[in-house]
Amino acid sequence: MFRKFTLDDHRKVVLREAERRDLDKLLVFINGLVNEKRRDESSQLFTGFESRFRKRQEAEWLDDLVRRIRKGDTVSVLAEVDGEIVGNGDISRGSYRETRHHGHLALTIRGAYRGLGIGREMVKALLTEARRRGLRTVYVEFLSTNKAATRVYEKAGFKRVGSIPGKVYRNGRFLDSLIMARRL
Repeated sequence: MFRKFTLDDHRKVVLREAERRDLDKLLVFINGLVNEKRRDESSQLFTGFESRFRKRQEAEWLDDLVRRIRKGDTVSVLAEVDGEIVGNGDISRGSYRETRHHGHLALTIRGAYRGLGIGREMVKALLTEARRRGLRTVYVEFLSTNKAATRVYEKAGFKRVGSIPGKVYRNGRFLDSLIMARRL
């Protein structure tokens, strides 16, 4: 476990590493994101989350994640509230010898739990653990329209380093992605 903290409404949040026993909870989490994206045309969720996952698909993904964690290729942080996974994040280490010091951060929070400080705390935990494991730089990419993510990453010391015009095609429009990075 990385840490525990309390939300303003007194609910307890546990930040911890993903484990194989999380399969059913992660399946509920990911399929909840799929449903959220389908319901909300203005969703700020990045790519993926296009169709519901089956248990077998999620089990394969989770097995791969656990393998990468054990190998030292990935840092993982789940946010849990009342036994429910409400956030999932990781930093994946570069796969080439020359890029093993660099990581890609990915983070998603369920809609009902955004804006409560959970993402901020998850980013802190991920960066601390990545630094502890010898990473030197990290980048993150998300929709350029996601102002909340921009604020979280700026507060965590990330700087804008670029964008990819028209990376995502959604609802008949091309949306740019924003890339931010920082040294650890």
